Amino acid sequence: MPNTRIFRKINTVETKLIENTFNTISADLSLILEDLKNLLYILINESITQKDYPSIYLITDKQQKLFNNSNITSRIYAAGLYFGFLKKGDFYFSIEGVAYLYKKGIFTGFNRVFLNESGEKSFLYGNNILKRMVRKSPNTLKEKDFLVIFNNFDEILGLGISRVDNETLSDLKPDDIFAINIKDKGQYLRKKQ
Repeated sequence: MPNTRIFRKINTVETKLIENTFNTISADLSLILEDLKNLLYILINESITQKDYPSIYLITDKQQKLFNNSNITSRIYAAGLYFGFLKKGDFYFSIEGVAYLYKKGIFTGFNRVFLNESGEKSFLYGNNILKRMVRKSPNTLKEKDFLVIFNNFDEILGLGISRVDNETLSDLKPDDIFAINIKDKGQYLRKKQ
């Protein structure tokens, strides 16, 4: 059976798709894409039985040298840090990608929401965030803000979009939706294998 997996550096079209997503989130993000684009690779699965969205990986210089010095790229299923994926012309960050950028000081300006213990568990099961789950939220919250979700230990749990702003926050009942779950670390376990 012919190889149905392609693992290569991202091309100009894929770079543009990622850049467009970066620009919609923050102008600061587009500045770092210039540094990252030489480290980004794409994995495309063209299998007839399984159609996956193209995955984007962040590959270190050392790993790139290994690829260039051997003929293993046709057998690679994943390498480096899973950074996100492309779907219908848009780039979607992985939680690992967000955590990488956060550690590099990129996502520090984004709104951070801290969940209590029961909120963490519920969020990791794929549920939206209810008001009663929120331990701490930003004072500058606006509806439809991009949120980075944390637990009590300052670990990134996932990403969300706020459904409220600070003016309407006090009107929420405990079981009202505070934010929509975009992606959480629990998706890895819930994903069909």
